Order: sequence, then structure tokens, then C-alpha cells
Amino acid sequence: MAVAGEYVVVRMTDAGGTQRQFNNGDVTSVDLGTTFDQFDVAGFGDLAHKFINGQLKAPITVKGFMTTDLLVGTHTIMQPVFAQGKTVTLRVAIGNNATPVPGTSQEFSGSFIVETYKLMLDTGKAVTFEASLKPATGAGPAWGLMA
Repeated sequence: MAVAGEYVVVRMTDAGGTQRQFNNGDVTSVDLGTTFDQFDVAGFGDLAHKFINGQLKAPITVKGFMTTDLLVGTHTIMQPVFAQGKTVTLRVAIGNNATPVPGTSQEFSGSFIVETYKLMLDTGKAVTFEASLKPATGAGPAWGLMA
């Protein structure tokens, strides 16, 4: 499920562990992929395959514009945590046709490691980035109310 828009707030911890909120418009898309390993548990007497869920997979893709603001730039935050292999907390809050409200709006959050961080340069266009994150703890990310 990819989310984007003016009513989505994306926050991530920087290399020092401080939570930072990206400027509105700097992040253009966050793909909140959540899937499970599936295991076939059908027996020979079953007429159809049966499956059960295994472990959660939660690959996250964050896309946006490369910005270098001192405290909240996308490159300022992403590049050091990627290079240092730091575990980060990612929080993606979604407002209901309005700015997200703590304690009311839904938020997807968890601890991640930035697996890839790549910059894309197109002549005559803004520099963009794409980062892939994977869960860093066994608990996995979850939905809850915005903190």
C-alpha cells in the first residue's frame, strides 16, 4: 500500500537517534509493504491447497526529493543512517482528509534498517531518491494511533 499526499506525515530518527519530521512534499511516496511467508499445509486427501501464515515481511520503500536542510533534509537523515547501518524508527501518520492528529490518526511505525539508498539524477529535473527499509527487530512494524 503506497501512501502519499499532504495529509501524510513521515518521521524518522537520524543517526543520533533524534526523531525528525521530513518537510511536507519532500517525501513523495511511502510503500508500506506487509506480507507473510505462506506455507502449504495441504494433505494428500485435501481437494485444494491450504495455507498458513508464517513470519511477517515488511519491506518499506520511501521515495522523494533529495533535500539537504540542516536537520530535516531527506539526504541529511537518510545517507548517514544508511552508511552507518543504524537502526531507525520510521513513523508514517495518515490524516483523515486533514493533518494527522496525535492520539487520533492512524500511524504505521517500527524499527528498520535502511537496506538501500540511491539517488537518481535526470537532466533538467530535481534530484530524487529511493530508499528500501527492512525490519530490524523480530517484533515487526505495526499500525496504531499516532504518537
